[in-house]
Amino acid sequence: MTRFIYFSFAACLFITVILSGCSKEPAIQEASKEPTNTGPTPGGTLKVIVLDNVTNLGYPAEQRVSSSLYFVQPVLETLGRYNDKAIMTPWLADSWQADPQAKTLTFKLKSGIKFQDDTDFNAEAVKWNIEEYQKAKRPEVNGIQSMDVIDAHTLRLNLAQWDNNLLESIAYYVKMASPTAITKNGKDWAIKNPVGTGPFKLVSWERDISVKFKKNENYWQKGKPYLDGIEYSLIYDRNTAANAFKTGGGDVLTQMSAETYLELEKTGKYVIRTNENITGPLGVGLMFDSANPNSPFADVKVRQAVMHAVDSKAIIGSVLRGMALATNQWNNASSQFYNPDVKGFAYDPEKAKQLLAEAGYPNGFKTKITTDASRAEVMTAVQSYLAKVGIEVELVTVDAAKWSAMIADKWDGMILFYRALAPNISIHMNRIISKDGSLYAKHIIHPDKVEQLLAEARTATDAGASKKAVLELQKVIFDEYAIGFPLLSLVSGMAISPHVQNIDFDKTNAFDWNPEGVWLKK
Repeated sequence: MTRFIYFSFAACLFITVILSGCSKEPAIQEASKEPTNTGPTPGGTLKVIVLDNVTNLGYPAEQRVSSSLYFVQPVLETLGRYNDKAIMTPWLADSWQADPQAKTLTFKLKSGIKFQDDTDFNAEAVKWNIEEYQKAKRPEVNGIQSMDVIDAHTLRLNLAQWDNNLLESIAYYVKMASPTAITKNGKDWAIKNPVGTGPFKLVSWERDISVKFKKNENYWQKGKPYLDGIEYSLIYDRNTAANAFKTGGGDVLTQMSAETYLELEKTGKYVIRTNENITGPLGVGLMFDSANPNSPFADVKVRQAVMHAVDSKAIIGSVLRGMALATNQWNNASSQFYNPDVKGFAYDPEKAKQLLAEAGYPNGFKTKITTDASRAEVMTAVQSYLAKVGIEVELVTVDAAKWSAMIADKWDGMILFYRALAPNISIHMNRIISKDGSLYAKHIIHPDKVEQLLAEARTATDAGASKKAVLELQKVIFDEYAIGFPLLSLVSGMAISPHVQNIDFDKTNAFDWNPEGVWLKK
């Protein structure tokens, strides 16, 4: 297979006036470009095959899983977007200002933008959307003491204490939906009927089958979008999805298996990308029910035993055909937040047995791993390794809706652990590891040392102090408390038909793309 090349980088991510980020130069095979005197051709429908699901299209405050973001981006937009250098820059916002001394964030909004129900996008609408996130107890908006609407296009947030994550959290995670539409029709209606400022409007949503959008003729960017429509085909079996793509059933195939990646790359017919050099691929691992006093995983030695028992590198080579990276912490060795002092837990089944005996389980025990269908093969391999040290695992595969509900509440034993390797890792650690987190947090331990370091990373007013806290968190979360098992970072493949132009899936951040700018070459 193609040999993957990894680039290191050392740019820093922090807020001064705007929040900036870090990225690596993406290693991708680009589509042929149109001559410079030829502009985008309007028309056509982009068909995207995805091996994922969506359970909420239009009520952003309860869209807790990151994969929801690319599903709804045609309709729901945000105050900011990552640019091609993974720097957070204004989108619906015109500008912003962060003042650590005054503990304020001030957003200046673009004027003349309408929601798709012809109501105004303004400071009151932004305030309303943030308040919905507060009602849903979303950690992304924690720390806002009050909000002042200065004028129709200026909103000031007054913070209880300085939080260097908050601007990026709000700019990226708070999707802007029409307050009028949701207030009039209710949350249940909104889940099925998104009304935003985006370049496309929802046509239909057939659960587990498809999501279809049509062009928003009144989009705020004149002349865009170029496409007439976008269709997501939801196909959960990788082989079925690949066959549909190869027979013309889609223009884009996401989340390819290693076998399909190699096959399609060899044909030379498609634009092939991987997410290895972007800022937001997914890490895959296991989270333990460590807060359950009756669980074996309440004992750190048992958690450590699991990590010693599993050969991550072998799983990457055999199951994933090399399309993943082994890691002993949150992110990969190429990240500025990678801590080389993290020891991790090398594959050592004898050490695993020793730790189990010390914890009072010399003969092992029975437990569960709950996973979604897309990671069942990886978890089957983990199940096999654990059996060798006496841990008998029942593998339970659930749909996306069930898995999402469980990680927001509780589970038995172990559960599939997704972590985003995004530009600002501190944000994602707070979403998951903090006692106030919205994912996994209700059923894991929250040591005081972890909470203190999370707070230090958030409240630091200079980049060095924040980074130092994050690096220390890597050691404390994994080496000391073994709160989660990082296992590996996925290298996901994507195939794009060559007539698809200017699409930036998997270029800078895993959950962003530019639906308004895509066009199809006739």
